[in-house]
Amino acid sequence: MILLNVAPRGLARASTRGGCLLRLILLTVIVGAMLALAWMTLLPLLFTRALQERTGFQADVASVSANPFTGRVTVRGLMVLNPTAFPVPDFLQVRSAEAELDVWALGEQRIVFDSLDLDVRQLTLVSRRAGDTNIAAFRAALAGPVAPATASAPFLIRRLRLRCDTLALVDHTAPPPRLRTYRLGLDQSYTDVTSLKHLFSPAVRRVLDEKNVSAAVADYFPQEISGPPPAPSKTGENWLNAAERKTREIFRGLRDKLEETRKP
Repeated sequence: MILLNVAPRGLARASTRGGCLLRLILLTVIVGAMLALAWMTLLPLLFTRALQERTGFQADVASVSANPFTGRVTVRGLMVLNPTAFPVPDFLQVRSAEAELDVWALGEQRIVFDSLDLDVRQLTLVSRRAGDTNIAAFRAALAGPVAPATASAPFLIRRLRLRCDTLALVDHTAPPPRLRTYRLGLDQSYTDVTSLKHLFSPAVRRVLDEKNVSAAVADYFPQEISGPPPAPSKTGENWLNAAERKTREIFRGLRDKLEETRKP
C-alpha cells in the first residue's frame, strides 16, 4: 500500500515541476516580446533625438531596426531638416540606409562599416548670407571636436553603394535667392571609403560635368572638388574596370602564346 501511494505523489511533483517550467518559459517569451516591442518603438525616437542633439539638425524617420549582435542597421524614410538659422528647411531625404557594422571594431576610435547601402531621394545644399553652408555646419557638428592630425580617419566603409536622385542648390548669399535643381540619377559603388573626397571619383565628376553642376558644387565641397581625385583602387567602378583590363591582358597573352606554339 505504501508503494502504491508513493508513485502518485511522485507523478504529482513531476507534473508540478513541469507546469512551473512551462509557465517560466511562457513568461520568458512574453517578457522578451515586450522588450523587443519596446526596442522597436523607442529606437526611432532615440535615433532622431541623438542626431538632433549631436548636430542641431531636426530629424524624422519612418522606421529604424538594429540587431546589436550582428551589427545590421536599417533606416527607412529619414528626413533631416536645417536649423532655423537657414532660410530653407529642406536638407536631406533618404529612402533607405542599410548598414552592416563591424561589431569587432566597436572598441576602436573610428566607426567601421562592412557595407553601407545609401539611397538618397534628394540632397538640398543651402548657402546663406553669412557665407556658411548647411552641409559644412552638419559635417562640423557631426565630427565634433577637431581630432589630432595623426589620428586615423573617423570612419571606414569597406563597401559603399550610393544612389542620389536629385540635387538642389539654394543660394542665399545675395538677393535675389537662386534655386537650381538637378536630376542626377547617380548610382556608384566604392570600396575603402574614409572621407567624402572618395565619393567624388572620376565617374562622379563626369556626371557632374554632364549636368553642368561641377562649379556650383565646388562652393559646397571646396576641398573635395579642388583636390586631386582619389586613387582608382578606392572606387568600385574604377576597381572593376582595372580588373577587367587585367583579365583582358591575361587572355590576350595566353592567346598570343598559343598562336606562337602553333607556328611551325
